Amino acid sequence: MNTLIALALNGFREASRNRVTVVVFMFAFVMIFSATVSIELTVATFDRVMTDLGLGVMSLICAFLTIFLASGLIPREIERKTIFMILAKPISRSSFVLGRYAGNLVTVFFVLGVMIALFVGQVLVQGSALNHSHLASFVGIALQVVVLTSVAFVFASVSSQYITAVCAAGLYFLGHLSSDLYKMADHAKSDVVQVIGKGLYYALPNLDRLDFKARATYNEVTTNAELFQATGYAIAYATVMLVMACLLFERRDFK
Repeated sequence: MNTLIALALNGFREASRNRVTVVVFMFAFVMIFSATVSIELTVATFDRVMTDLGLGVMSLICAFLTIFLASGLIPREIERKTIFMILAKPISRSSFVLGRYAGNLVTVFFVLGVMIALFVGQVLVQGSALNHSHLASFVGIALQVVVLTSVAFVFASVSSQYITAVCAAGLYFLGHLSSDLYKMADHAKSDVVQVIGKGLYYALPNLDRLDFKARATYNEVTTNAELFQATGYAIAYATVMLVMACLLFERRDFK
């Protein structure tokens, strides 16, 4: 456990040194607070505009930061040959993957926490109020980070940073279109297409299931049962992906 914590903290320090993290902070600050301008244009619907813009920016930033950091943590260690120094110690390859995964989560969650604080501050300053739908959206964004990081680590354990980033980004967009994929497969005339389409639906990360931003925008209630189900799905999917990443990394040849 101490080894995993040390690897996670080391991954957090390495990720925090990256200039992109600073840029993301600045971008988050500017984008979230720019919602103030919208009150001059849409006074009656300011809450809706603020929620839609703020949560949308948070989700995109977390996805971008997750893909960028997760795709580079392991490949950079291999390119710099520092992986040999780490694995020369009594640390298994699986522990290394899990530690880097935890470090990536800590980094993105830290950025997400700052953005949530900025968003909440802006809402309170404008005299609005937070509700359960906002909190559900925050949880949903965090769960998407959990799943997306695990998916990126599967590719990072066997491929380069560029390939990992492209594949993870592609799966991120497909994950938000999974419901449409299922509907298309269900209406297909070919049985083979239906089987393949539905198989992809269950195999791909269903990020749309973890997205509650639209509900928060229109103040629709997200029940605790739905949150528990979404959390269970995210943890189960991330666990499967991490097991796969560890198995692939155990077999990888660094030569």
